[in-house]
Amino acid sequence: MLDEKEGVARVVCKDFILDFSQYRDMANNIEEDLYQRDFTINAMAVSLSSALPLLVEVPALSNHQITKSPNHQILDPTGGLADLDNRIIKAISQKNLESDPLRLLRAYRFRSQLDFEIEQRTRDYIRDLSGSMDSVASERISHELRLIMESERGGRTLHEMVRVRLLQVLIPEINPMDGMPQPGYHHLDVLGHSLAAVEAMEDLIANPCNKFFPCGPMEHWIAENSARIPDLKWAAFLHDIGKPSCKGEKQGRTTFYRHDHKGSDMVLVIGKRLRWPKQETIFVAKLARLHMRPFHLLKDIRQGGPTKRAMRRLLAETGADYPALFLLAMADSMAGCGPLKPLELDAELAGLWEKVHTFYQDWLKPVKMRPRLLTGHDLQRIFELSPGPLIGKSLDALEGAQVEGAVSTRDEAVSWLRAWFDSDEGTGVDLSQS
Repeated sequence: MLDEKEGVARVVCKDFILDFSQYRDMANNIEEDLYQRDFTINAMAVSLSSALPLLVEVPALSNHQITKSPNHQILDPTGGLADLDNRIIKAISQKNLESDPLRLLRAYRFRSQLDFEIEQRTRDYIRDLSGSMDSVASERISHELRLIMESERGGRTLHEMVRVRLLQVLIPEINPMDGMPQPGYHHLDVLGHSLAAVEAMEDLIANPCNKFFPCGPMEHWIAENSARIPDLKWAAFLHDIGKPSCKGEKQGRTTFYRHDHKGSDMVLVIGKRLRWPKQETIFVAKLARLHMRPFHLLKDIRQGGPTKRAMRRLLAETGADYPALFLLAMADSMAGCGPLKPLELDAELAGLWEKVHTFYQDWLKPVKMRPRLLTGHDLQRIFELSPGPLIGKSLDALEGAQVEGAVSTRDEAVSWLRAWFDSDEGTGVDLSQS
């Protein structure tokens, strides 16, 4: 049973699914039941006796072919078949949307998945009823939003949801972004830029070779992490959500200092409210926090860098998911086309991607795959350190020394750590008794 109270049951067969339900509230027959559905394209029926013989041909025969067959009388009281042919999403009535406000969001989910258009009257209904989404459980909202982001038209769909102020109700944190101007790197306000970044992300996911070289590793990461595609799009949409809170001015120029950190904190709040899985929330928040880092490293490239140390520090935070950060950075860059944006910025990001990827594959990954020169237990025994954060910090510093070629043996590692503890980078721990 899917819903015992409403009398809805489901049977899952090999090639198709059968749902069984009683008539909806106040309906005395199938036609009255159909008039209570959400959209006309979902309000059609065919007699069971005439439809059953066709099921042996599933999945070769589509539902639309069934409805178009001249041998079957279609019950279509709301004109759904014509709307299906014309690729139109049309609400049966405002009252039907009001009875279950999630239907407002479902309209855009269908629009995104099917590439249909929502007719104007239905959009007006949604705008008028958007405030009623507050009564819908967060889990139901999150499910529909994820389906939108899984489609190839998530960016366009979000844009249309903004026009009817539906997305502003679901994520009110975006309201201050609307109309907030940005410096000359950008041609759009903060909200417009964020929407454009989602569409840019979708372009990159579909065709990474248009921007990245070598593109093979990026294509491989995308294929291996297809379940994270919605999270990448959320990161693109929310990466600048901290800007309104951090807006300032310096020497007559608008600034957004630390908006990346503020935005990351806000993503954690949004993810919790929408009941996102914890790991997905952390992933999106991490990308929001780090999204400026590739642009900072570009300054090093222009001066002959970046150094191995700078790249290792970045990779220490991203881990093997560094391709996700470069996808976000490139989408961010593609969505900014202001007069002050350097013409070569996208190409420079691609060059940085190549350097970081090569460093990870040729230097960092081999070190991580080898056994540690020293373990945490070794540090406690040799240096008489107590368990705690200092152990992890020391091992991380030692790994950096290995990557940079400063140490390669156990004895060298001990000597290097002794010097490190006495240095400004170390902690000043007294090792005189060790």
